[in-house]
Amino acid sequence: VEEQNFVMRKNVLKYDDVMNRHRTRIYEQRRDVLEGNDMSDQVRLWIDELIEATVHQFTQEPYSEEWDLDGLVNTMDSLYKQPKDEPITADELREDINDITRETLIEDFQEEAREVYDAKEAQLGAELMRELERFVILQVVDQRWREHLENMDYLREGVHLRGMAQKDPLVEYTREGERMFNELGAAIRGEVVLHLFHAELEP
Repeated sequence: VEEQNFVMRKNVLKYDDVMNRHRTRIYEQRRDVLEGNDMSDQVRLWIDELIEATVHQFTQEPYSEEWDLDGLVNTMDSLYKQPKDEPITADELREDINDITRETLIEDFQEEAREVYDAKEAQLGAELMRELERFVILQVVDQRWREHLENMDYLREGVHLRGMAQKDPLVEYTREGERMFNELGAAIRGEVVLHLFHAELEP
């Protein structure tokens, strides 16, 4: 009985190690925010990353004539509200369909998104924008982290059933948990960018 209890405690520690690795990485991000560090460069990288992922989502077909340009432009517009003076339109892209590539689309939309973000910073002021970035990041990270903890609990409760399929539950928990944590990071970055583009501050 003592030996069985020892094995159980040992396995519990191994499962906790997986969560501790997640916790360490997410708390490093929170610490940067709480210490008042400038997160603007990080946010701009997240904007570029989200734009690139969105372009890939709508240009999966091998031939550019088959790309969903209307869906792409509408999604970009809902993400960062394209400028009214010279927005990138689907008709404009279709006119140059033989000359555009996935890479040029990414560059063009990234440049437009940066211009919109810079205009928002000019409107609010750099100091207030830095405060807004930290506030939004902290709110999104905390909410998404709580959801991740619940999801990892559900995974831990059900992963033992995989032993019936001759799979090591701990290995499966580690692999599946890492996938979920990567999805958590992508969700946090995307949500932060969306909130920052659409945030409106009362005077």
